[in-house]
Amino acid sequence: MLAADVLKALWIFVIFLGIFFGFPTRLFYARTNAGWIMAMAGNWARIVLGATIAVVALAGLRVFNATTVIVLLVGGIGMSWLRRRAAAHDSMSVALQEFTLGIIRWVETWQLGALLAPRSRRVAANSSRSARFHRWSPTIERHGVLLACFAAALTITVVVRSEHALRELRFDQPGEYGALLRARELMLNMNAAGRPLIFPALVATTSLVSAVDPMEVTRFLSPVLGVLLVLAAGWLVHVCAEMGIATLVVMYCLGVVFPITRASPALNPSPLSKLAGVLGGSSTPARGDTEFQLGLLFLILALALLADWYANRRGSNSLVDVLCCVVLVAIISQFLLLVLMLVAAVLLFQRKAGLVVLFLVCYGLAAYAILAADSTIVPNEVFVILPVTAAIAMGLLIAFIEARLTIGVGSAARLVVLIVCLGIIVFWAKPQRRKGQCLEYETAARQTRKIARLFPRLQWAVAAPVEQLPETLGLGAYEDLAGFVGKYQQQVAKPGFRFQGVPENLFVYVEKVPFQIFSREPETVSFSVMADSTYSHYRSPGGRASLESAALRLCESYKQSHGNTDVFFEDENLRIYHIRQAAASVNR
Repeated sequence: MLAADVLKALWIFVIFLGIFFGFPTRLFYARTNAGWIMAMAGNWARIVLGATIAVVALAGLRVFNATTVIVLLVGGIGMSWLRRRAAAHDSMSVALQEFTLGIIRWVETWQLGALLAPRSRRVAANSSRSARFHRWSPTIERHGVLLACFAAALTITVVVRSEHALRELRFDQPGEYGALLRARELMLNMNAAGRPLIFPALVATTSLVSAVDPMEVTRFLSPVLGVLLVLAAGWLVHVCAEMGIATLVVMYCLGVVFPITRASPALNPSPLSKLAGVLGGSSTPARGDTEFQLGLLFLILALALLADWYANRRGSNSLVDVLCCVVLVAIISQFLLLVLMLVAAVLLFQRKAGLVVLFLVCYGLAAYAILAADSTIVPNEVFVILPVTAAIAMGLLIAFIEARLTIGVGSAARLVVLIVCLGIIVFWAKPQRRKGQCLEYETAARQTRKIARLFPRLQWAVAAPVEQLPETLGLGAYEDLAGFVGKYQQQVAKPGFRFQGVPENLFVYVEKVPFQIFSREPETVSFSVMADSTYSHYRSPGGRASLESAALRLCESYKQSHGNTDVFFEDENLRIYHIRQAAASVNR
């Protein structure tokens, strides 16, 4: 199982890299005055914005499917190739003639040169690789220790962030269910302009090209984007502070250490303890959903691109990249757009000061949100950004210390700082397991995928909690368990009763041990939350227990009076009833 999941994850990762990192190198013109990292970041922002617009437009026209996406990708590569050939020959017609003649010559000489051409290509490829190695060898010799530490930090980050995705099919963040639902809607050409938008567009595109179910793509793509956020934060500090160790500190803190799980605050904390909670991170949730992480990623990329443009006098291409990042941030979160504007205004004049302002703005808004009488003035998203700003602040502090030590100690300062940082990591900052918030049993998600494989498309339905809706949309029908129980609980005992309007195969999910999202019932709940049926039926421990007990009585009562019911799956926590109905009863 694990080996198959690893192979599937690698396949999804390769397709994602090919679409959103390889394809832009063919589609966009090469940058003549920008570093390769900045060029890759700019191309990434452009292709994500372009892909989002294309997905929304195609879904609105009801032509978003695998064929359309592949045709656009192949057409984009072909047009890029012809454009480059035309630029080399100063004419498109000359480029087409050259291409046609090349094909004819290849066909004529294929049999004769089939044995000789591969060797010449191998020699050329080997010489090219040798030239690249000699070009990079001085950098490796000079920064070998830093590169080794970078590889170690990146490896640990990947392991920590992908652990849950490789172990379990269910999501560990509630927001991912909404992203999966939106991705399925886009793939079905439904509700094209709904939210969230950016992450579902990436999931839908990757799923269509890779031919993998969007639930699997969402599962593995979320940690990939988390790793990209870690790399972007480290690169922002490198651009602003120009210290390699500071970059490593940011990556390790954000990818492995933050946020540290702390004890829950007191029920009636004083203002001083509330402030201490903000600064200590105890008021910070584990992480935001993937859509908001994407907004953070583009915010950081916009700041890095802007700082690099101003410091190195880049061309207009860099400003276009910044504009694409700003548009993406604005689509995702107005709060992040406000933070971006405030920090960018300072970053243009002093890069390090811009990072200090980022820290002060985010923690200032978080403190105000906690201390204010009306905490809804500041969005709750402010608390999700705190781990990122805390990691950047740690990197900035290390850069300051390294710069001061360089004045007194000299070239050995980097080694001293690196040794001290490694000591802190070993004794005080060990890797932390990331805490998630699952909404269902792992077996529920697994059995839904099994049902989708075993039964024909749209010939089955599930009556289950709301988490099953995004998992089944487009594959089978869905019945809300609470509505299902309320509608049929007084009728199922009748011998002649049949469920109306459902497919031939109906699966009812009953939790023998109700899944507990909260360890205990919250002491205070707002009226709007209490009135929400999702909370009262599925999030509240008492409400969920009552619903599951009623569902169990309904299924057992129906099973005693009808012979078309069996148990499809059962373990210590979950039982899935399978009800088979004659096809005629569906239309009755």
